[in-house]
Amino acid sequence: MPISIPAEFPLTEKSSYLNTAGMGLIPASAIAATRELYSRHLTDIPYPDIFNEFGEIIERARPVAARWIGAEPEELSFQPNASTSQNFVLSMVDPKKGENVVVDDLGFPSGTFPTIDLARKGVEVRWVKNRGGVITAGDYEGVVDRKTNLVIVSLVSWVNGLRAEVEEITKIAHENGALCLVDSTHGTGYVDIDADGWDLDFLASSNYKWLLSTHGSSEFFCASRHLHRFSPPHLGWHTAGGKQALSAENLDVADTIRKFEPGNPDYISVFTLTQSLAAMARVGRKKITARTLALSKMVNLGLRDLGLDVLTPTEEKHASGITFACARKVSGDELEQRLRRAKVYVTARSYHGRSGIRVSPYFYNNEDDVQVFLDAIKTIVR
Repeated sequence: MPISIPAEFPLTEKSSYLNTAGMGLIPASAIAATRELYSRHLTDIPYPDIFNEFGEIIERARPVAARWIGAEPEELSFQPNASTSQNFVLSMVDPKKGENVVVDDLGFPSGTFPTIDLARKGVEVRWVKNRGGVITAGDYEGVVDRKTNLVIVSLVSWVNGLRAEVEEITKIAHENGALCLVDSTHGTGYVDIDADGWDLDFLASSNYKWLLSTHGSSEFFCASRHLHRFSPPHLGWHTAGGKQALSAENLDVADTIRKFEPGNPDYISVFTLTQSLAAMARVGRKKITARTLALSKMVNLGLRDLGLDVLTPTEEKHASGITFACARKVSGDELEQRLRRAKVYVTARSYHGRSGIRVSPYFYNNEDDVQVFLDAIKTIVR
């Protein structure tokens, strides 16, 4: 049954919320279901009854979440956040002195900060730099070489919305014997992702943005071919699994994706995710994609028409739900605050010395939201 946007997302009736890249709106049905689950702690026996059901929730959620990134359930684990997953990968691949790690200058700090710290070990950090907000797969040629240990790339840039040529970049990494880690936080939900088809090694995502869920859980994908190759950097009672889990004498690390879940995951957050994904499934991923990209294009072109400097490409292959733009005489902070007074919500961002705003509509928005935003911008910058 199709969902009612006003019923599921009542804030859309009161404002133009163009800020999903900051946090998404959680569906009312997901909140109601989660509230009901919480309330059972007042009536049901917590252990083992509710606890056992929590375990079932995780295993039911695994294939559901895996479908949204084009992976098998056996390749997806639940983590507290995408930062944890990215640090997991760097710990496992363990770059050595004389090797290098490649990142780009449009990536989120969760991917760049851990690599910068590697310099202490003599690992070289190589930066692929954008030109006018664009980075292509070709820009990685010559930067990635036989001494590259890992390439880290965002599927969609958190700041200007560039959608990376992930499949091609991964191929370049593999041709040089390197691995590739993709942060899909700003694409999971509306961008078609094929982790297995793209031959990805690792992928990290977050749930509180485009997957319309809460903080506390995220997804970590590890390709099945690597499950036996890498040991988990953190160990806990879930690492062993089965009867070994409660034995203090022996350690037999599981050969499954669950070895990356050392302890209890955030069961409630994962449950909320399943409810949010159910609501999104009723809309349909193709409709979500088409609507999001159409509204984002309207934002991009509209801001260009108003004379703002837009650092987000318009090419279809690089398009996403995010647009970054700068006004010549008004800072991003001032734009955000003045828009807020008009009940239009975006985020001020400063990147590479440019102060601007990040605008991120989603499928629960409509053309009226974008027009209200553009009219407000026109009033501010004229």
